[in-house]
Amino acid sequence: MTWFDWFVKKTSQGYQKLTSEDVERIVHDFNKCLSRIQGIPEVLEEISFEEAISYFQSDRPGTPNVKKGAIIRQEHPEGQFLGQVFLDGNNNLVCRSNEIPYGRQLVAKKLDKKLIEVLGDGELIAVDLKAQESGGYEFPLPQDIVLELGEWLRNVVKLPEVIPTITYEDSIKYVNKLPEVIPIITYEDVIKYFITDRPNDSRIRKGAILREHHPQGYHLAQVFMDKNNQVVLSSNRVPYGRQLVAGQLDEELLEIFGNKKLIIVE
Repeated sequence: MTWFDWFVKKTSQGYQKLTSEDVERIVHDFNKCLSRIQGIPEVLEEISFEEAISYFQSDRPGTPNVKKGAIIRQEHPEGQFLGQVFLDGNNNLVCRSNEIPYGRQLVAKKLDKKLIEVLGDGELIAVDLKAQESGGYEFPLPQDIVLELGEWLRNVVKLPEVIPTITYEDSIKYVNKLPEVIPIITYEDVIKYFITDRPNDSRIRKGAILREHHPQGYHLAQVFMDKNNQVVLSSNRVPYGRQLVAGQLDEELLEIFGNKKLIIVE
């Protein structure tokens, strides 16, 4: 049995076509949210059927209402535009708490033969996804958390390194100021922050560190999360946390990150 057989419910064709009304509504809802859905910035030379389907496995949300994955195809000046989203049992887009649909968009110059055959001349196809066997609540996947952090990142307090703590009101003075670039940050430094600057909020259970590349090194964002892996916000709807730029990460922090963008500490 292949991973595809395990992951996708078996139907007579391995995928399910929706009604024309379903397709029209899903495509309309997708296009309405397009500017907020994660995109792959570069134009891909080719995308295969297996690559498209594997996305539904690797990036499937942890919410229990996910029943299907849908691939939307549209013409694009540089090839084919594909949108991939998740649907509930009523064929509605499954969204995060901030109303952004789970999914991605990309442009590929070519589709492989199998993907062309499966899409046919339709604008959208859907695959039924097998229920995940967890026996309990399924937390969001790391990729989902990365997207949520990215959505909130512009609101995270920008903390100059010379100030140990800062209030929301004080942060207004610094919101347009880039954080100071520090030469190096260690694993001990980032963990210490979660202890010394932990807000007095009973919802907090974990700390999360998001890493992005920066022209001067690494951009790190540290935020606090609740038991359901949701970013904890203050009463002003601003995430508790900080962001900074470091020229280097120490060996221990690099090793813990590996090739990941996000790590979570209890």
